[in-house]
Amino acid sequence: MNNDSINTDIEKQLALITAGQADRAEAALLEMIAIPSYQGEAAPGAPFGAEPARALAKAADLAEALGLTVTRTDHYITADLGDGTSPDTVGVLCHADVVPFGDGWHFSPTGEMTAERIYGRGALDDKGPLVASLFALAAIKELKLPLTRPVRIIIGANEESGSRCMQKYVAEASIPAFGFSPDANFPVIYAEKGIALMQAAADITPGKLIRLNAGTVVNAVPGKAEAVLRGVPADAVNEIISGCSAKITAEALPTGDTKLTVIGKAAHGSQPEKGANAAALLLAILAALPLDEAESRLIRNISQLFGSDYHGIAAGIAATDDISGKLTLNLGKVDWADGRCTLALDMRYPVTAAFEDIYQQLAAITADNGLTLSIDEHKAPLYVPRDSEPVTTLLQLYREYQPDAEALAIGGGTYCRSFANFVAFGPLRRDTADLMHQADEYITREDFGFLRQIYAQAIWRLAGK
Repeated sequence: MNNDSINTDIEKQLALITAGQADRAEAALLEMIAIPSYQGEAAPGAPFGAEPARALAKAADLAEALGLTVTRTDHYITADLGDGTSPDTVGVLCHADVVPFGDGWHFSPTGEMTAERIYGRGALDDKGPLVASLFALAAIKELKLPLTRPVRIIIGANEESGSRCMQKYVAEASIPAFGFSPDANFPVIYAEKGIALMQAAADITPGKLIRLNAGTVVNAVPGKAEAVLRGVPADAVNEIISGCSAKITAEALPTGDTKLTVIGKAAHGSQPEKGANAAALLLAILAALPLDEAESRLIRNISQLFGSDYHGIAAGIAATDDISGKLTLNLGKVDWADGRCTLALDMRYPVTAAFEDIYQQLAAITADNGLTLSIDEHKAPLYVPRDSEPVTTLLQLYREYQPDAEALAIGGGTYCRSFANFVAFGPLRRDTADLMHQADEYITREDFGFLRQIYAQAIWRLAGK
């Protein structure tokens, strides 16, 4: 019996075991989704907030129940099969934190299962893949397969808000030789654009715009935006918005002020073209209203720079390359109140572009438009050659399911860029509804089963030879 037939026989057994895990795995996923693990206030033992800490503890409990060797820390946990401190370890990188729920849900964001789907924040990003990875490794353990490399699943709780958990891991723990993160797209992601999270701010003289609020996190397209106006009657606003196709309402408040609400469509900040930015829509409306001159000028400037396109053209920073495509620029949050306007910007730039040049150009043009630019966080691009491990093994595996699959480059950011020789592998398939960071996020029960199976295969092919 040659090696190929051995792998085939073993993987048939893995498929049977992972299929048989369905009830237990689905119950575990719902328990994880039930924890609203978006970033909160730091506390002793909970550097990213109480709920992310609770999600980490739940993941550790699950890993231990599955027979894996668990190490717990405040920032991350590890689940090992074999000696995960060995330098030849295969790693799997997952995260237990999520972005805030946002508006527009028709199913419970803390978990709801139908005949075909499991709904809830994190079902796709990244609790579904996390749970699937743990059960995949448990299936390999159950079969007692002979591994030539140990396997370590590393689970953090700050991926959506800075990846400080992985910075902590890299600083103090053993680094796997190579591996993957189930936190993007199939077939395999060999390049991730650079990421810059920035703020643009200006002092403002109070005028007719009392407050403006849009967005919850910088790395998502705002699905809702609100403004309160003084001295601008609701009737006047309604005349302006009467021809708008977006969902917009103008409400007269008991104070005599007018509240303007815009409903857009949320999307991941790395793909702003898939959403409808409520902040940008609201700014365009405000620019057409009779506001005070200074505030009207700043609103028009912001709308022109950050609301008119997704690729930084108006800001003069458009860039592209053949590896990773076009630069994207997302206006993720707007806060206008008490004499201060603050914008949160999410920029994803091509892997071959020079960040310093782009930033200097953006800083100059924002200054010309009355704003001061600063960097909250910068992550350099990721690029793993297509002919290297683990790209070749994972692509070959996925082509058994989709023969025309080709390695991809994305704008999203994963834990992979914290390590060498790591690439993203799933969970989104070609026909998967991409609802990461959006309302009614879900994973189908069929896809959840597929993830358990293919992650078991991937781990076996990377660690079993």
